[in-house]
Order: sequence, then C-alpha cells, then structure tokens
Amino acid sequence: MTGKVLQAAITALVIAVLVVTAVLLAGILFPEDQVVTPRIDLAVSGQPPVFITSSYPFQDRTVTISVLVNGSVYEGAKNADKSVTIIGNISENIWITDSYRAMVDDPAQEPLYLDLLTGFRKIRIEQDLNNDEYLELITVYVQSLQYETLEENPAKFPVETVVDRAGDCDDKSLLLAGLLSREGYAVALLSFGPENHMALGVGSEDCRFMDTSYTFLETTNVSYVGVVTEKLGNEVSLKSEPIVIPIGDGTKTYTRCAETRFIYDMTVQSEERAKELEPRLRAIEAELKAKQQEILEMESRMQHLRSAGNVREYNALVTTHNARVSAYNDSLRTYRQLFSQYEKYIIVHNYIISHEYDRKGVFEYIKANMPV
Repeated sequence: MTGKVLQAAITALVIAVLVVTAVLLAGILFPEDQVVTPRIDLAVSGQPPVFITSSYPFQDRTVTISVLVNGSVYEGAKNADKSVTIIGNISENIWITDSYRAMVDDPAQEPLYLDLLTGFRKIRIEQDLNNDEYLELITVYVQSLQYETLEENPAKFPVETVVDRAGDCDDKSLLLAGLLSREGYAVALLSFGPENHMALGVGSEDCRFMDTSYTFLETTNVSYVGVVTEKLGNEVSLKSEPIVIPIGDGTKTYTRCAETRFIYDMTVQSEERAKELEPRLRAIEAELKAKQQEILEMESRMQHLRSAGNVREYNALVTTHNARVSAYNDSLRTYRQLFSQYEKYIIVHNYIISHEYDRKGVFEYIKANMPV
C-alpha cells in the first residue's frame, strides 16, 4: 500500500469514528422521544395462586365467576412502579394513552383474561345471550366490584382489581376494556382530565357520546349502557372533552341504546309525574281532614240533639250531614285514584333504579306497568 493510499484509509477511518461518536453523543444528549410505561415484573416468583370468586345479579338470576389468579403476576402488578417516565417532547395525550394501554395489555395478564372469559362464555351459552347481553354480562361483573378510591391512588393493573375485588373509575375501566376488547368489541377508555374521571366507550351507531364513535359506559356502579353519568360523587358534571384511548381493534358494537334511552326517559318521567301528583295529594289530604272534622263535629251535635229528644233540629241536619259525607266520599275516591297512580309511578321508578343489571327485563317491565 502506498503512503497516499494509507493516508486516505486513515482519513476514512477517522471520519467513520467521528460519525459513530456523533451518533452516540446524539443519543446521549438528544435521546429519542420515549414513554417508559408501567409493567408487571415477575421477579417475585413462586407465589401461591389466589382463588377469587364473585357472585352478582344479572337479568333474572345470580351468576358466579371464579378464577385462579397467578400469585406472582398479582404480586408483580401490586409492587410495580406505576409512574410514567417521559423522555423528549411528548404530548400529554400520547403519554396518557401509552401508559393506560400498557397497563391493560401487559402480557403477564393474558392468562387471567382468558380464564375470566372462559367463565363468561360458559354463562353465555347456558343463558343463550346475544352480543348485547353478553357485553352487559361482563359489564355488570366489573360494575359490581366495590368502588374504592384511596388518597394515594395510582391506577391498578386489571389483575389487581380482580384480586382486590375493588377499584375506582380508572381501575374498573381498565379491567372492563381489557375483557371486552378481547371479545371483539370496539372499546375505548374515556379520560376526563378536568373532572378526574374515567369511563368506558363502547362502539355504537345510534347513541354516540359527544363527538366520539362510542356510547358512554359508567364502570363505578351498576348502570345502563349509554346512560351518561349526570353527577359524580363530588357533584361535578362531566363537561370536558375526554381523551379517547382505543383499546384493541374490535368491531362489535352495542345496539340496544334505543332501549336504554327509553328506560332512562321512563326513569325521569316516572319521577317527574310522581312529583307532580304530590301537591295535589297533599291538598286533597288537607281537604279530607277538614271535611272529616266538620262531619265529626256535626255528628256530635246531632247525637246531642237526638239524646235531648230534639227530633226536629236533628232531622234538619240529616240532609246537610249526608251531603257532606257524600262530598267526603267523592274526594276520597279522587284521592285513592290519584294515590294509586302516584304509587305506580313510584313502584316503576324504584324498579328501574334497583334492577340496572337487567336491561332486558326492565324494558319489558316498563311496557307492562308504566301508567299511561
């Protein structure tokens, strides 16, 4: 090799080293944008399995779901660092989306999802449930878990919520999103930052929430799909546009919104009509008491006249007495008719709000019992 060729080779080598060094320095000084999300660490192995069973009302019966949870997965989730590390210039929407998706889809939880869904599928076959009813079956399971929020309260992995049988809005929404997405439903987490709340969105064609392609589903308590929470526990209303975080790539939608809207309308209507009748009932009650007092006073006077042998004055009061008794009876019949109607509205209203685990049954009950 000539000196000239050797010099050129050395120069090329130096340039290559400088390029590599520049790339390494750029990686250190200007790291690539990245979100480091929570994950389940299975370093703590050999934990005994945890048997969990949950019974809850659904439609016209009580159903039971049992699952054997991998103890190491639960311990790994419980002890995991739930903080999110943000490297670079990443928007709030992106890191929130990435962190929640990571918690729903952590691969260590897949056996748990499969075991739970095996139990739900068995119930579905036994009760011959369609897609909407099957979604409701899984939804009511999650809604029936105890609502619990703590002062230091980072989001839980779904496996924690299952074992603890408790969680707050985001805990329960993550669990339900994980289950429904694995059964092919179109679902998304709806994160309301200003209200510090999370709900679930379920794909829908006819009752979409705000400008999303999803209907609203509250997870903190048993409630109907598509009925938006009016007030949170702290009396705050949901007004902000949520961050929409799709989970999975399911396509199944919920098609019973017409029924749940009807149920909601009848809930409001039955309460309003009952309240409208209350002042009329109170007025008639007061009227009946006054008429009853007049009749009792007249009967006392008539009894006195009769005892005194004053037949003429006694007979003179009979017609008035009978007219007052007739008027009293007319008012009493009106009162009983109104009260019967009032009572029906109250019964229907109470039935609706106490059977939110049975959309199908409540819909039929209202059609048969709601006063016209």
